[in-house]
Amino acid sequence: MKEPEVHTVTGATGLLGSHLVAELVAAGYTVRVLYRREARLRRLNRVLSYYFDDPDAVQKKLEKVQADLLDPEDLKKALPGTTVLYHCAARVSFARQDRTKLLQENPAMTAALVNEALAQGVQKLVHISSVAALGRRRGQQHSDENSRWVPGRSNTAYARSKYKAELEAWRGSEEGLPTVILNPSIILGPGFWEEGSGKFFGQIAGGFPFYSTGVNGFVDVRDVARSARLLGQGSYREARYLVAGHNASYQAVFTGIAQALGVRAPRIRVRPWLAALVWRAEALRSLLTGAEPSVTRETARTALQVHYYHSDKLLATLPDFQFRPLEDTLRHTARCYQADHST
Repeated sequence: MKEPEVHTVTGATGLLGSHLVAELVAAGYTVRVLYRREARLRRLNRVLSYYFDDPDAVQKKLEKVQADLLDPEDLKKALPGTTVLYHCAARVSFARQDRTKLLQENPAMTAALVNEALAQGVQKLVHISSVAALGRRRGQQHSDENSRWVPGRSNTAYARSKYKAELEAWRGSEEGLPTVILNPSIILGPGFWEEGSGKFFGQIAGGFPFYSTGVNGFVDVRDVARSARLLGQGSYREARYLVAGHNASYQAVFTGIAQALGVRAPRIRVRPWLAALVWRAEALRSLLTGAEPSVTRETARTALQVHYYHSDKLLATLPDFQFRPLEDTLRHTARCYQADHST
């Protein structure tokens, strides 16, 4: 009797990882969930409740393994029997004090994971990177899979860490581990209201008045999860795919969130001088309180830039795949936000 396929997800208690777990379970796969802290499992359970009428029953379809990806012994027990390994785990921060950890941990955990995957005969690695790993140079406004990394001050510490992590994934590919790399743009989706793009919904619900006319790529978390599953189960290998559903201004996204929530849209345009005041004030608040700043110099600068991302290669590779309309993403995420905050 043929052994069932085991799809292992690192970072399974993060935004993309948790939605990917739901996508894989719905497709009928046995899913091994790797997590580091017990408390984070509550967030995975919250995401599963968006997908399944009986999320408790779904728990029986999950194999949960607590693992530190920087611990070799933990990795040895985490990967046995894995058919496809989805590497979603990464440290994400734009705070100045986290730069050293970012540059050390993201490449190191990917290197360790690749080494163990090679040792245990994992059949495929789907490495979740970021458009940040494509790099940015002054004057560049358009990016696709052919964009090449150019070292420079325009690249954040997070971007450098993801680029170095990608090098480890490509190294694994050269050593015999079939590999696909996905580079998502800004991921929008429900369940993680205290971090990343999830903060937008709480801030705007609370009357956040600012917007910028900067342009960036945005994508529904469900679309990233589906594309990862499809590329993981197919014969695709040694390829990179940019995953960006829509290019839109922050003003358009913030206005769409406000409309979906039924609140007043942000109305004060952020100009460079105001952005500088905001990130400096946040830096001071962080210094005094120890809390992570909600705006940093890097995020403020990014919000003012105009950058377009193109996913033509993904759409050509997966002809039946389509991105959800941005308005649908914002409405769905807003409904989940309101339901989660109704009590």
